[in-house]
Amino acid sequence: MYNVAYLIMQTPNNSEKQFSDLHQANQKRWDAAADNWAACADSRGIWQKCHEDPGLVFSPPLMPFLQDIRDSRVAVLGSGDNQAVFALAGLGAKVTSVDISENQLQHARERAEHLGLEIAFARADVTNLDVLESNSFDLVFTGGHVAVWVADLQQYYAEAIRILRPRGRFIVEEYHPVRRIWKESRDALVPEHSYYNRGPYRYLLGDDVLYKGNGSLESFEFHWTISDMVNATIDAGARIMRLEEYGESGEDWEDAPMEGLPEQFVIIAEKSALAS
Repeated sequence: MYNVAYLIMQTPNNSEKQFSDLHQANQKRWDAAADNWAACADSRGIWQKCHEDPGLVFSPPLMPFLQDIRDSRVAVLGSGDNQAVFALAGLGAKVTSVDISENQLQHARERAEHLGLEIAFARADVTNLDVLESNSFDLVFTGGHVAVWVADLQQYYAEAIRILRPRGRFIVEEYHPVRRIWKESRDALVPEHSYYNRGPYRYLLGDDVLYKGNGSLESFEFHWTISDMVNATIDAGARIMRLEEYGESGEDWEDAPMEGLPEQFVIIAEKSALAS
C-alpha cells in the first residue's frame, strides 16, 4: 500500500530546530537505503560508463555549459549515486562530492577507485558547508532529486554561492516540481495537494527509496516551486543566465500518468563579481 504523507506545520519559533531534526531523519533514512540504492544503480549500469559518456547523465540543454570545465574545481552538492560526479570528472574537472549520507559516499569512494577517478569526498549537509572554503570553486552543480529533501532552500543555495568564486557558475538541474503534486493513479491526473504547499510532508518508509511502502524510517519531503528556486538563486547573489524546462515522458517509477508534463528544468547562474 502507498504510504500516506502528512503535512507538517512549522512555527517561526521552532522551525530551525525542527529543520535540523528533519534533515537528521532524512540522513538516517538515506544511510539505511544506501545499499539498495547502490544495487539499483548497478542494475542501470550508468555509473560504470558516464565518465566516458557524460551525455548518459547530463541533458542536451545542459551540456553546452559543461564544455569548458577541464581543470576547473567543481563541487557537486547532494551527490547521491555520484553519476554526475563521475561524468564531471570524465570531462576533466577536479570534483568534490558532497552528500549528507556517509554510506552513500562510501559506495561512491569504492566506485571511483574502481573507475580510476580522483575524487574528493565530504560528508556535509547542503545547508552547512563549513567544511568547504568560500570562493574556492569554479562551478557548483546540484540536482537530480536534492531540493526535495532540503528544509531551508535559501540557506542551501546561499551556501552553494558562498563556496563559488566570483563569476563562478551555479547549475541546478532538478526534477520538475509540478510532477510532485499528484495522487497515485495509473489512469488520471488528480491533485493530491496544491502546487504551492511546500511541506514538509512526513512519511514512514522502509529502506527501498523507490518503493513508498510502510516502514519505520521517517522521511520528510519539501515541494519547492520553480519560482522558489529561481528567487533563492537571485537572493544568494547570483545572476540567472538561463532557465530551461524540458522533457515530457513518463517514468515507470512515477505514480501517475505524467506524459505531456514538463519533466526536468535547469537553472544556469553566475555569481556576482561583488558577492563575497
